[in-house]
Amino acid sequence: MARILCVHDDTALLESMRRTLLEHERTWELRLATSVDSGMATFGEWPPDCIVAAVSPQIDGIALLTHVRDRRPETIRIAYGGSGEAEAGLRAMKIAHRGLPGGSFNAERFLDAIRRALQLRDIVTQPQMRALLGRVGALPAVPGVFAELTRRLEDPSVSVFELGELVSEDPALAAQVLRFANSAYFGRDQSVSSLTDATARLGTRVLRSLVLTAEVYHRFPVPPALTPMLEGQQRHASLVARIASSLEPRGQWKDDAFTAGLLHDVGKLVFVARLPDTYLELLADAEESGREVYEMEIAQFGVHHGTLGACLLGMWGLPSHVVEAVQAHHDISFEIPHALNATRAVALADRLAHDVTDPEDVRELREALPIAVLTDPRWSWWREMAEQMSSESVAA
Repeated sequence: MARILCVHDDTALLESMRRTLLEHERTWELRLATSVDSGMATFGEWPPDCIVAAVSPQIDGIALLTHVRDRRPETIRIAYGGSGEAEAGLRAMKIAHRGLPGGSFNAERFLDAIRRALQLRDIVTQPQMRALLGRVGALPAVPGVFAELTRRLEDPSVSVFELGELVSEDPALAAQVLRFANSAYFGRDQSVSSLTDATARLGTRVLRSLVLTAEVYHRFPVPPALTPMLEGQQRHASLVARIASSLEPRGQWKDDAFTAGLLHDVGKLVFVARLPDTYLELLADAEESGREVYEMEIAQFGVHHGTLGACLLGMWGLPSHVVEAVQAHHDISFEIPHALNATRAVALADRLAHDVTDPEDVRELREALPIAVLTDPRWSWWREMAEQMSSESVAA
């Protein structure tokens, strides 16, 4: 059960925070404070897992966050506001783990910032993950075009022309976006040739996912001999994304499932780039023994590529539902509940994609599906859909 402390002088805003957390995260404990002094007092008697502190002329949140950092550095520190004054904003970002813009309260952004921060902390503090990070070294910074695209999308007046211009600065990235926009997945008869039209067709969420995926796959230093494996992994990721987001066409989580599907194996790239010899030997052992790769990763490193990928994506600030789906796509029990979510959809899509593309001898070694899954009428329909999508040659 996470403890959350929110400190702000605006009681109406505090009430909005309280209502948001109570509606969406009932297992969290919450306390509110209207001043730095009361915030420090609450912190002293009730150490929180996360503190959200205002940075404004009325509330010296920087002093409060500094106090928290010095006395309990494991507490997640989120600065609320401060963006209106450049100096205050810069000072806050030196102390806080994350920042949230002031102004009108955005419940979704507020909630997800806390979820992401707690999620990343839980991943990184695992002893096995700490040991692995010691072996692979510092994880790479967020890719440049993706970071700039994310920044521009925060401006509600940004145009598709501006976004298309940004993508066009990278020819390889532009080619990927155009290829996907013209794929059968989007079901359009008329092809598009301009990045502006491609951006309009894809939508900003899909565009953001494709930009990040393309940058990740083209910028990790993978040995040339592994290029065929990398291309195969890209095709698999594209197929998983398309299947996952199509399992329930009206699912509110489908965009998160699409993004997570594209990135669900990004941890493998980290392994290949940072521990190439060890990982290639692991892949060879997995093929020879018939064991799943993720099982071999756990035996070798203590965690599998889903957890490593989730750590990277959490650092890059992706939504918590995307990070969770990447982390858990090998961990959840294989069943089909009445209502899916992004995590379940990616796990199902990963299995479907392997079932329709892997050679028969590989499929025979895989653990059999439960009878409840095989007899679920949705499974046969989804498998047929996966086979059709597999025949559409799209590499995202």
